Amino acid sequence: MKPSGTASLTLEQKIARMCVTGLPAKQADLQTEVRLKALPAGGMGLFPHNIEHEDQLRCLIRGMKDTAGRLGLGSLYYLSIDEEGGSLANLKAFYPHVPGNRAVGLTRDPAAAFLQGRLIGSQLAALGIPMSWAPVLDVNTNILNPVVGVRSYGEEPAMVAELGTAFIKGMHEAGIAVTAKHFPGHGQVDGDSHLELPACGLTLEELKSGPLIPFKAAIAADCDAIMMAHIVFPEIPQAVGLPASLSPYFVTDLLRNELGFQGIICTDDVEMGAIRNTFEPELIGELAVTAGNDMLLMCHTPEFQNRVIRGIGDAVHKGRIAEARIDESLQRIDRLQERMQLHSRHASPVPRAEWDSRTAELTRATVKLQRDPRQQLPLSPELRYLLLLPQPERLTLADNTDSKELELGALLADRGFNLSVQYIHNNPASGMINEIIAGLEEYDTVIFGTWNAHIFSGQLDLAGAINRKKPLIAAVLRNPYDAGRLPSSASVILVCGTSFYSLESLADVLTNGTTL
Repeated sequence: MKPSGTASLTLEQKIARMCVTGLPAKQADLQTEVRLKALPAGGMGLFPHNIEHEDQLRCLIRGMKDTAGRLGLGSLYYLSIDEEGGSLANLKAFYPHVPGNRAVGLTRDPAAAFLQGRLIGSQLAALGIPMSWAPVLDVNTNILNPVVGVRSYGEEPAMVAELGTAFIKGMHEAGIAVTAKHFPGHGQVDGDSHLELPACGLTLEELKSGPLIPFKAAIAADCDAIMMAHIVFPEIPQAVGLPASLSPYFVTDLLRNELGFQGIICTDDVEMGAIRNTFEPELIGELAVTAGNDMLLMCHTPEFQNRVIRGIGDAVHKGRIAEARIDESLQRIDRLQERMQLHSRHASPVPRAEWDSRTAELTRATVKLQRDPRQQLPLSPELRYLLLLPQPERLTLADNTDSKELELGALLADRGFNLSVQYIHNNPASGMINEIIAGLEEYDTVIFGTWNAHIFSGQLDLAGAINRKKPLIAAVLRNPYDAGRLPSSASVILVCGTSFYSLESLADVLTNGTTL
């Protein structure tokens, strides 16, 4: 029996409703409506290329909702965005830049994660975006992981679970539905699924005793959706070599049946290199639906999307997928729309007038003075400092870090400190290191902002060379793992962020000599 509301839909329309696509433009125009008529996608993802300023984004969202309403695509259309805070924050050009997971993880405080979720959720609610592709619940056990890093709350499954569930509750408080990701865990691999298909060597027992713990907690916290990871698990034969996102074992047997998750299961974007470069589009769609996914994210290329949908339709026509299987997912999608409306009706977002002060309060709690063995803090107005800062850059495709120069020098100069600022390459070569060392005579102390120095070894070489000549204060601006690789005599402040709020809080610690 077909679920109510779908009886009049053609098979192609049903399949399209399982798909989440994207929009190439900054506005919803006639071309958008034509595309949605041809492919009535059940949802739309928003990305940096869709965002210019607040009024423009509001207009785009309003246009998308109006178009979806005219086409009967749902009482509250599924619009979603990767809004994680920190290194993946799409709204920071016009809204307060909320700290990311690893910075919040430094607090080890569920109240901080709750406020993080509530602030991000309040911003989305103000725009009318009902769903976020967050939180990241990956346990970052591989410190060289190229795609998770500061997007994770940390390396301890129990702490990631506790902070992740607090984030979910904060988002729900603000009226926003959530998507826990990337099941069954992306934090232990050393490949970037945006570019390639990574492999994870964990056994099923190891997976259950670690990376799955935060997802079990998210299910208990009533999360709305869970996103599947594009990772293969050679040591888990039940997956028969398929990525978790396309594996009936991971999607249906483990997540749906064993863990009992009844919400929406969606793929990560199947246009990512891990999947697109491994399978033909027609097979991707068939595998994703056969595995048990309710929604397929494919947000960039119309021709690719058309081929995926054709592949699913062909599999139904030839009896490899039952139409009842499609109907099951549509029922869950209908329930998700009802949940999004329920979240909205019971929302208690942070008032906009408080966003700035609450974000500053939260960020101050995340910046931690880890050690100060030489008692170099607070900074002295009598000393001359050299401030070395990295030029921030995007390290993965799941990263929209600004490339603009960091403003820490100006913040410290405004407080009366005598310093010179020099920007350096993220992996300085010996020539640059020698040049910096040769110029140290005129300075008393060096303040060095590191940017994943545990990966970019040139920074470690520079830190060691400086420490042999002058006292060193290191501000760890990205992954916290730099701290363990820096000279033991150096003072170390953990920041794990580069927003204005992060730098202002860092300046406070440098000025006051303690964590506020």
